[in-house]
Amino acid sequence: MDTLTEEVEFDYEAYTREHPPDLSKFRRSSEVRQERRVAFRAKLVNHVNMELKRAREMQHVFISYCHENMSIVDRIYGELTSRGIKVWLDRNELIPGAAWKQAVQQAIHQGDFFIACFSKASIARDQTYMSEELSLAVKKLRERPFDRVWFILVRLDECDIPDIDIGDGETLRDLHYVDLYKEWETGIQDLVKIIAVTQKSSVSTDSENNRADTLTDESNKCVLFHSVEGRHYFVPFQKVRWDSKEISLTLCPTSSEQTAFLCSLRKGGHDVLAFAHEEDAAWVKPREVAQISTEGRTVWEIVLKEDTTGKAFKPRTEAVDFKNLTPDQIACMRAKRLLLDEKLETTDLFLTQPTVFNQMLLETAIRGELSSQYGNRLQALTSPIPELYLQFRNTPERFKKFARLISVLYLKLSNTVEDILQLDVELINSTELKVKFKGQQLQFDINEDPVLLEFDGICPLSKQD
Repeated sequence: MDTLTEEVEFDYEAYTREHPPDLSKFRRSSEVRQERRVAFRAKLVNHVNMELKRAREMQHVFISYCHENMSIVDRIYGELTSRGIKVWLDRNELIPGAAWKQAVQQAIHQGDFFIACFSKASIARDQTYMSEELSLAVKKLRERPFDRVWFILVRLDECDIPDIDIGDGETLRDLHYVDLYKEWETGIQDLVKIIAVTQKSSVSTDSENNRADTLTDESNKCVLFHSVEGRHYFVPFQKVRWDSKEISLTLCPTSSEQTAFLCSLRKGGHDVLAFAHEEDAAWVKPREVAQISTEGRTVWEIVLKEDTTGKAFKPRTEAVDFKNLTPDQIACMRAKRLLLDEKLETTDLFLTQPTVFNQMLLETAIRGELSSQYGNRLQALTSPIPELYLQFRNTPERFKKFARLISVLYLKLSNTVEDILQLDVELINSTELKVKFKGQQLQFDINEDPVLLEFDGICPLSKQD
C-alpha cells in the first residue's frame, strides 16, 4: 500500500518565534578577522621555525649508488639510521616534481660525508646518475682540507675502484675503502667508526682553532669569502687594492682550513664567490691565484674580477603594492632582520596587510632577490650574526670584527643598501649585541636624494648551555 506524504509549507517566522537565535554565538567580523590573523601568524612562525630547524639539520651522510644495488643500499641505510646517523638517499628525500639535479648537488655540498658504493654493476655502466654525483663529489673533495675524511669508498663486491683523478697526482684508488661483501658486520662497524671518529676529530679541531684564535693578534684585519655552498672564510690580509677593474689581494692564512680554501681557488674549485672588505662587497670570480713562499713565510697573491652579471639583478624600480608600506620600509625591515634578527611576526606591520596572500608576499619581499642566479644560501631568512657567535664566542673582539664584515656582505649583496655610512657593533654581554646602522639606498631618481636607512637596536645572541 502506497503512503502519501502531505506537503507542508515551512513557516520561517513561526519557527523563529519558537526558536529564537542565540545572539551570544554571533561575533563581530573584526573578531573573526583577528582570529584568522592570529592563526596565520602562528602558521608563519611555525613555517619559519621549521625552515630554521631544517637548515640546522642539513648535515648528513650522502649515499651514491646505481639502481642495480638498491636492495643492499637499503640495508646500509637501515644500519646507519639505526645508529642515529642521518642519511640522505635520493628516493627517500626527493619529492615528485622536484628539481632533482639541484637538490642532489645541494645535498652533496652540505653533507658531512659522501659514501660511494661501487660494484661490478656500477663499473659496467657507462652513464648513470652515480657518475654525475661522483663528478660533483670529486670537485668538492679537491676543495676540502686533506686531514679530514669526507669521501668514503665502499665495495659491495670484488670490483675495481675507478681510476678517477682527484688532484695532486692522486686518484680514487689511493683512498682507503671499506669492503662490505666479505664481512658485513665488520664492514658496517668500520664505516660507523670512520664517521664517528671524523666527527669527533672535527669538533676537537674546531676547539683547538678557537684556542689558537685567542693567541693571535686581534688587530689583524680580514677579508671575507662566502662560497655558494654557504661556507664563509675570514682570511687575514696584508694588502687590498680594489679599483674599477679588479681586486688585488695579498693574503696571509692562519689555519689549515683557510689554506685548503685558497688551494681550491688555485685549482679552479670555485666559479663565483661573495667577497667583502671593510664597507664594500661584491660577487667575484677568481682570475689569478699564486702561492708565494719566501724566507719561511707564505703569502697568497690573488686577483679577483667583479662578476658583472649580478648587475642585472638590481632591485626593480617599480613600487610593489603593499597596504601602508613603501619599498623603502620593506628595505628597512630587511636590514633589521639581517642586523637585529627581527622577524615579520614581531612587527606591527605584520597586521597591516589585509590578506594572508599579502602577508606571504611581504615575507617574500623582505627576504629579497638575494642573487638567486647563483643558487646560493644567502637569504634574509634570519640574521647570520647569532650563528657566527656560536663559532667565535671565545674571542669577543674577533667576533665583533667578523660580525660587522658578514653584515656588510649581506646588506650589500641583498641590494638592501648601496652604501654603508655607519655600522657599529658592541657586545653588551653573552646574549646581546648592540648595533647602530646608517645606510644609503640606490638613487633611482637624479632629482631626488637617495633614501637613508637609519636605526639602532639589539641583536639577540644564542644562549649557551
